[in-house]
Amino acid sequence: MDLNMSVSTIGLAMFLFTVFLSLLLRWARKKHGRFSLPGPIPLPIIGNLHQLGAFPHRSLQRLAEKHGPLMLVKFGSVPVVVASSSEAAKHFLKTHDLNFANRPSSAAKKYLFYNGNDIAFAPYGDYWRNMRKICMLELLNAQRIESFKCVREEEALAMVRSIWEKSEEGRMGVDVSHIVACYTSNLMWRILTGRTNADRLSSGTAFEELVWEGNALMGAVNIGDLIPCLEWLDLQCLRRRMKNVHRRLNAIFDKIINEHAKRSVEEGEKERQKDLIDVLVDMEITDEDKKGIIMDMFLAGIEPSAIALEWIMSELLRNPHVMRKLQEEIDFIVKNDEKITSFHIVSMEYLHCVVKETLRLYPIGPLLIPHESTEACVVEGPHHDYFIPTKTRVIVNAWAIGRDPGVWEDPLEFRPERFMGKNLDMIRDLELKMIPFGEGRRSCPGAPMAIANMEIALAYLVHYFNWKCEGELDMNESFGITIPRKVHLFAIPTLRPRVNAPSFLKI
Repeated sequence: MDLNMSVSTIGLAMFLFTVFLSLLLRWARKKHGRFSLPGPIPLPIIGNLHQLGAFPHRSLQRLAEKHGPLMLVKFGSVPVVVASSSEAAKHFLKTHDLNFANRPSSAAKKYLFYNGNDIAFAPYGDYWRNMRKICMLELLNAQRIESFKCVREEEALAMVRSIWEKSEEGRMGVDVSHIVACYTSNLMWRILTGRTNADRLSSGTAFEELVWEGNALMGAVNIGDLIPCLEWLDLQCLRRRMKNVHRRLNAIFDKIINEHAKRSVEEGEKERQKDLIDVLVDMEITDEDKKGIIMDMFLAGIEPSAIALEWIMSELLRNPHVMRKLQEEIDFIVKNDEKITSFHIVSMEYLHCVVKETLRLYPIGPLLIPHESTEACVVEGPHHDYFIPTKTRVIVNAWAIGRDPGVWEDPLEFRPERFMGKNLDMIRDLELKMIPFGEGRRSCPGAPMAIANMEIALAYLVHYFNWKCEGELDMNESFGITIPRKVHLFAIPTLRPRVNAPSFLKI
């Protein structure tokens, strides 16, 4: 009897243990997925930070070649999922876009961008939807972008006049990097504030330097964000620098808003073309909201477009046959004494292809601003399903996607012809073959304006001048939120024979 009871008790205990173990395994699968994401083994405390190197977009691409296009890395104490292919990116920018539309907390968000009172860094929710709606419907709609076409043409012409003067009529080389940066800065100042330059409010070049430093700080790998227990130490002095840049830019934005508000009262309903600050001043939003949008537009509108133009000109100098083909297209469309207009640009298919090919190789942001999941979800991998917990950070490697040999033939070659006759939309590409401006809900709302600003500048640069290198062409890059050239681009411009110099210089 006792023996039978003992056997029954053991059997019951084994049964209950089996049930418990089964439930535990089911919970584990539900919580952690059937398989863990592949990825490099992290070290204690620093995780995989030691593997990032000076060029994280390149390092993450190499790691993805070993561990797969969907992998898990650990930056400090923060687990991060990295997507390095079109298919992997679709999970987070299309299939589960809503779930990954949030932004993680960061020092840049807190100290540069008004604690997320902007569009780029605001948490996903009603506030962000309202701010993006303002941008898309009021500030960056097609009609508004078209309304600034004359401003773009005037600034592009001013740029080539500046090149002619600085080169002493083609006798010496010019700093192309500086010239295109001045073009994008002057252009954005006119679009945003109606001013011809930033001098009176911001001491000109000092403002540009603040914008470039702001972008550099935004793209820096911040140890305090990744190892929170060290945040208070500010080991890299990033927090101090962010506060300084924010304070100085904030003072400039206050002056701009106050000046526009005063002008609005004085001029009333007087008929004139409104700049973007005029539109913002008339809105029922707080000054901090207005300044958040202005910060986004200045930081996203000046440096990234200038860097893209740098790389376009670099590749044209490295591939003179492409420059000749582009000039031939422009010559065919634009008559000898005509000034290039936005009307001409529409017909320049090869020019569009040159811009696309450059942004494929040098996307506006090599690593998209990190996304963060709002809920746990399961993502389908090529062989297994992967569980992604709540508040997981996701980085999409746009640089690697544009150079994926599985998608692009000879991906490292600069070959604009690959886009000829193909209707590939680099702002809304359904297949995500290239995502220079991001994709999904958090894509860049200013992409159409950026493309328009770049295309007119490129047309003017190659229509009026032939270009040749001054010394050896250095194609090395730096890393940040963007990927600028390591050294400025210098080149020698000579006036093209078909250009009428006196009319070209006429103001």
